[in-house]
Amino acid sequence: MAMSDMTQEDSVQNAAPRINQRVLGAALFGLLCGGYAQNAADRTIPAIMSMVQRIDLETAYTDYQGSALYRTSVLLIATFIGAATAGFLARRKGILAGVLSGSPYILLVAYILFVSLAPQYFSALSRLPVADDVAGDASVQFQTLLRLVLLALAVFVGGFLGHRLYDPRIDLDLDQAKVTVFGVRWAHYFWILPFIYLAFLASAIIIVYAGVAVILADLSFAWHPSLWFNFAWNWAFPVGAIFVWLAILMTGTSFVRFYEVMQQRQTNFKGWKKFGRVVLYGVGAPALSYTMAALGADVAHVMPRPVEGDWKIAVGIAAAIVVVAAVSSVISRISARAR
Repeated sequence: MAMSDMTQEDSVQNAAPRINQRVLGAALFGLLCGGYAQNAADRTIPAIMSMVQRIDLETAYTDYQGSALYRTSVLLIATFIGAATAGFLARRKGILAGVLSGSPYILLVAYILFVSLAPQYFSALSRLPVADDVAGDASVQFQTLLRLVLLALAVFVGGFLGHRLYDPRIDLDLDQAKVTVFGVRWAHYFWILPFIYLAFLASAIIIVYAGVAVILADLSFAWHPSLWFNFAWNWAFPVGAIFVWLAILMTGTSFVRFYEVMQQRQTNFKGWKKFGRVVLYGVGAPALSYTMAALGADVAHVMPRPVEGDWKIAVGIAAAIVVVAAVSSVISRISARAR
């Protein structure tokens, strides 16, 4: 084990002259991952809004595009994911890789902040692009400054977290003779990112939403006695959770299986056999898990609504149980002392 650790450390040290290329490559891959995470959110969140608000998809997409809160939140989370990925892949200088992965967004926001402030002091700068639209607008300046601070925090924290998660013992690229990313030849990511990652990310987003919707629905069941003996609730209570659990299991398992098939040194599957498994694990499974999660969310949405105010009965029952338990404890202590 000690010899193995020493060999891994030597491999990392021997890679030091190429560390700049490694950091730049990790930053580029993190930028792409963050971009595809944002793309997946842009496709999935309007669908979720359509289900929640019971509006058509086109209206939901328009509302999403017009919401600064939604788009800024998605950008921050996607930037964080990209920075964490870059920090993990960089092996060393993870924070630097994370910052570089988010630098295009940071530079763009910094430029908007600059052109909103500078023309007030130097009129010649008012000719810069976008300056006419944002110059002197205090609201734009405040929002842009806030975005800049949050983006900087996201890339620093993401890069740091990715760097902390790195361990040579789980590095699939450490002993590869050819350049790989997660053990897969880098050239394959020209199709893995747009076709596979996008599907898995979209599936993950809707699974998170469906999980929250089902949990809230189940909590509503617990706190509203009018639902306890409702037939629709009795069958829907476990069904939504089962759909979400199956979606989680299918997404996680298929993602791992996809990478096992794509590993550079694997020889179990070749030709059409390998292609079939790539389609099954990388395309079919996330599409099916997306559908299951959406069904779980639909089940949570169609559950009957409780009677208004009946939660007070549940609170009263809980309070009564607490009081009975406290009184029983006091009586038992008094009886024990009397003996």
